[in-house]
Amino acid sequence: MYMEFGGRYILNKNDRRIITWSIRTNSKLPESFTDFYNTVYLNSLFRNSWDLVIDTFSGLKTPRKECPCSQTANLLFPVLTIKNKNSFDIFLLSRYLEQHYTQKECLNFNFSNFDFLENRKGTEQISQSLFNKQVKTLQPIEMGEILALYENPVRNNRNRNPERAKSRAQHFYDLYSENLNK
Repeated sequence: MYMEFGGRYILNKNDRRIITWSIRTNSKLPESFTDFYNTVYLNSLFRNSWDLVIDTFSGLKTPRKECPCSQTANLLFPVLTIKNKNSFDIFLLSRYLEQHYTQKECLNFNFSNFDFLENRKGTEQISQSLFNKQVKTLQPIEMGEILALYENPVRNNRNRNPERAKSRAQHFYDLYSENLNK
């Protein structure tokens, strides 16, 4: 019971306001982008932190990118006023987020606040910078390049390492195509 509702006990009223404001004020990702993400990371928008914990303890290699609310908890954790912070509190925070917000809302927060480097923060800025398009008009290969930058913005930067950036974008596009056919 404490693990399911523990997030309420470690968060004060001001922390809950910060979380609500942070998540609800972000621009929404277009449906095409969330569908692309959910297809690449197969059904990640329908999983939760319990699935991540079970996969970790069962020995499956699960990337942290699969649970958007868990990522959001890791981003918000340093700015909250939780006393005696420990790694278990991050799990409780992710459970709190999952009970009050959808995985799509957490994904919107993650992509809207991600620093893609070179003064590009969020998907709108990176889309305009790389492709001179709005996010809703991107092709799957272009979404794959944004996902590659989200994975590692230094290593997958097309200006610094064009071959690596192209191969990672192609990797995500291939994953998308493969999972779409399943």
